Amino acid sequence: MKEDIRILFIRMSSLGDIIHTLPTLYAIRKQYPNAHIAWAVHERFKDIIPGEPWVNEVILIDKTRLKRIPYLIELWGILHKKKFDISLDLQSWAKSAAVALVSGAKKKYSYWEQREGSWLVNTPLVGQHKRDHLVEGYLDTARALGCDVDEVIFPLPTSEEAKEQVIDKLQSLGISIDRPYIAIAPGARWIAKEWPIPKFIELCKELTALGEKIVLVGAADDTSKGEAIVAGVDSSGVVSLIGQTNVLELIEVIRHSALYISADTGPLHIASALKKSLIALFGTTCAERTGPYGNEYARIIKSPTYQATLDNPLVEDMECMDQISVETVLQHVKEMRNL
Repeated sequence: MKEDIRILFIRMSSLGDIIHTLPTLYAIRKQYPNAHIAWAVHERFKDIIPGEPWVNEVILIDKTRLKRIPYLIELWGILHKKKFDISLDLQSWAKSAAVALVSGAKKKYSYWEQREGSWLVNTPLVGQHKRDHLVEGYLDTARALGCDVDEVIFPLPTSEEAKEQVIDKLQSLGISIDRPYIAIAPGARWIAKEWPIPKFIELCKELTALGEKIVLVGAADDTSKGEAIVAGVDSSGVVSLIGQTNVLELIEVIRHSALYISADTGPLHIASALKKSLIALFGTTCAERTGPYGNEYARIIKSPTYQATLDNPLVEDMECMDQISVETVLQHVKEMRNL
């Protein structure tokens, strides 16, 4: 490819999936430092997209209007002016394919796992990691575009302003970033992935009794979960920032934690990308596909009834996560925190 190529990345959601694609961005930018790279994303997730030198331009896509012809015509006008040489659809769904379709890109490529008719628009880039972790599958698209992938780097955004905001928010709750605390995200987008709230309460009771400080994190939808844990533990050692941080602040809360704990959810992949010590709880999703990647400080605890595989990565078993005992998680925390 020419050095000054213009590339449109399309990965509009969700938090964890976007993080999984960041090493692909890194590989392409490293191989083509003079390329103009734009990223099409839903507004909710725009802050997870790193700025210069990684991404030159962020293009917001209104997901509520993507099925409407007038909006697609509007996008066609916006995107054609940018004269993209390549679109790289790392979502491979109908909506992302629609963005690729109207992008005006001369060549339209995608991740190999095409769904909802996306194959009608995009040419899949398939590599040897088709049945491996998602990070490697996405990296195969970079390899196919001529990139040497000799390291896996997650270029997460940083913000001094967000760090200061986090310091203030934690101090108002009696927590200092200078004293180790454990970050816990009790929620997940799919309820079958969640560890039961009563177990989080029991775990937090045990940890606060050992002198640990706990900071709960997550999206606004999980606010009630945080309130239940805080009330159930009834200790000043547990505070909740659920629904009270933007993405950049969430990154900083996790960055300054001593340990992170959650099921398979977006903040877990932030923690892994930051190379934080973490405990990941898996039951209904495949850890080999979407678990912490390339983090030597990660421990994965699988449910005794875990059945997810690379060929069957989603198992709808509402009882699976409940089989992970508090004692098992607590023992790992004690080992990792030298308690």
